[in-house]
Amino acid sequence: MEALSRLIHRAVGEGFLSGCRVNGRGRDGALVSHLLFADDTLVFCEASEDQMVYLNWLLMWFEAISGLRINLDKSEILSVGRVENLETLALEAGCKVGRLPSSYLGIPLGVNHKSVAIWDGVEERFRKRLALWKRQFISKGGRITLIRSTLSSMPIYLMSLLRMPRVVSLRLEKIQRDFLWGGGALERKPHLVNWDTVCLDKRKGGLGVRRLSTLNRALLCKWNWRFANERENFWRHVINRKFGEEEGGWVTREVRESYGVGFWKEIRKEGALMQNKVVFSMGNGRRVKFWKNKWCWNLAFCNSFPSLYAFASYKEAWVEEFWDSSGEEGVWSPRFSRPFND
Repeated sequence: MEALSRLIHRAVGEGFLSGCRVNGRGRDGALVSHLLFADDTLVFCEASEDQMVYLNWLLMWFEAISGLRINLDKSEILSVGRVENLETLALEAGCKVGRLPSSYLGIPLGVNHKSVAIWDGVEERFRKRLALWKRQFISKGGRITLIRSTLSSMPIYLMSLLRMPRVVSLRLEKIQRDFLWGGGALERKPHLVNWDTVCLDKRKGGLGVRRLSTLNRALLCKWNWRFANERENFWRHVINRKFGEEEGGWVTREVRESYGVGFWKEIRKEGALMQNKVVFSMGNGRRVKFWKNKWCWNLAFCNSFPSLYAFASYKEAWVEEFWDSSGEEGVWSPRFSRPFND
């Protein structure tokens, strides 16, 4: 696939393919020409017959170089916006015409990310799995094991990208509760222990079943952690160009747009969950705020010393700016709006 990637980059550089430019806030944006995942490929180009011809030639060259064959029977052309000659373009490319909404690698495309219908497939898989266990005599300990290892893990893929609606989490947790107390047939039997207690950690007297809403928040928050650490990855480059980043580069700026940003908007909301738990290990001090970040002890100085913070002349200062290394050992020199008496 490296050969195909280089051919596409060359075609975009020479102007034969246009790619897709993800526009940002007052910046040039990021150019996305193609995306690769295992043997699946997405290629972005204009809706023109010329670009379809160039793409066909490019795929033919790839087949000749690699000895692989492109399966056009499984390929689709998808239009973004209104395209008058879509059937003609599909005929030129030799593939089928796809329609939005659709899905790619299990992720819904062209649908409202808050739609409950997106999660219907997860609930269906829940019930299919329970149908396999229906005729088996499983103890309550076995059911707990199956809930923790299988049922709680089935929606993880979607939960790692989408905010699960509350009605969906309640529905899925009801299936788990009924299976725990009623078995695979989901019989209505008395629930002997409150579900909140079941979801507690074992050290706190619970059974260690993961709460779906909490797990969903943790998975979304993880993308903020990856944004802070995976600085060379292409996906971070695209997000950075789209929304910009706050000083220090740890998080993106707040998502204010109202259309076409739903995925990252929900992820960005969980950024505070990460920031409240992160303590920085000090390097050169150029990307850590002296007052607002946790870098000395487990509290930010603005919370530990609110009276001093109120008189700070520069509340957004970096740690490096308050360190004076002119002496033999160096000293801290924070600046305040008024002098203090001894």
